[in-house]
Amino acid sequence: MSYIDVVEELEDLQNPAAPSPRPASGLPARASCEIRYIDELEVAPLLRADETADATFIAAELGAARTADERVRMIRGILNIMGFSGLGYAALKLDAHKQPEYAYLLRNYLRTDLLPQSLQGGYLLRDPHMRRAFESSRPHVWDMRSLVNASRKDGIDPPMRRFFDGMRENGLASGLAFSLPIARTSLRALILFAGPPEHCEWITDSVIAQALGLGLSLHQRCAAHVQAICRQDNANGLSQLQQQILGAVVVGMPDKAIAARLNTTVHNVDYHLRQLREKFGARNRSQLAYLAGKMQVV
Repeated sequence: MSYIDVVEELEDLQNPAAPSPRPASGLPARASCEIRYIDELEVAPLLRADETADATFIAAELGAARTADERVRMIRGILNIMGFSGLGYAALKLDAHKQPEYAYLLRNYLRTDLLPQSLQGGYLLRDPHMRRAFESSRPHVWDMRSLVNASRKDGIDPPMRRFFDGMRENGLASGLAFSLPIARTSLRALILFAGPPEHCEWITDSVIAQALGLGLSLHQRCAAHVQAICRQDNANGLSQLQQQILGAVVVGMPDKAIAARLNTTVHNVDYHLRQLREKFGARNRSQLAYLAGKMQVV
């Protein structure tokens, strides 16, 4: 008998007159979420000073690690001290149905492949706890019973049933989740902590505070990495005119000179510069030129 069968049997004994939940018929068809994995080995070299300003103490300590392997060992050690066995970091872009369409997933601290399964199967944000955690910055504590009971309202299909059983079997039976925005992108990061106890009473205010500190430290580094990837992806989609304007900005040409050189208007140059600043997440002309030069776009 699976864990969900046990929960359902206990619920039926406690509420004999309660009707059995039926699967919701109005749920949109699930579309597979495209996942791009990121690794600690990739993160550190792409950090920019302006994106990691006011770094937390833990972030500074992790940033001082000599190698990615050392950093991974440090974080796993901190997780073990807090009582957690798994950590997930997923930067998500949602589709029109507010389901994950694209995800940047940090691979180093995943205990199993259950998180990518939940993204590709469309389960993750169907759960009210995870949805609330994703839509706000407040931490949400959960355990298996609360997840199962909340999901039963919309019906639990066989794949989701196997997913919940897999969580429990792999020591991911309770934990907390919270999310943070990734500046200058349309993504938001969901940060998940999980441990083996089947009830959440062990997650005290002290544990929550420690998890928030570690999660924020991880976010300060991973968000900068995701921003850099987004800038590079945007750079790859530049038109020929935008590439020419960007090249002129890098060498210090003013708008009038750029317009004359490219046989266009100053207004058109200004329009494309605004588009370029948005694409690169640059606050001003100087930062745009710096980023373009650093990424060797032109």
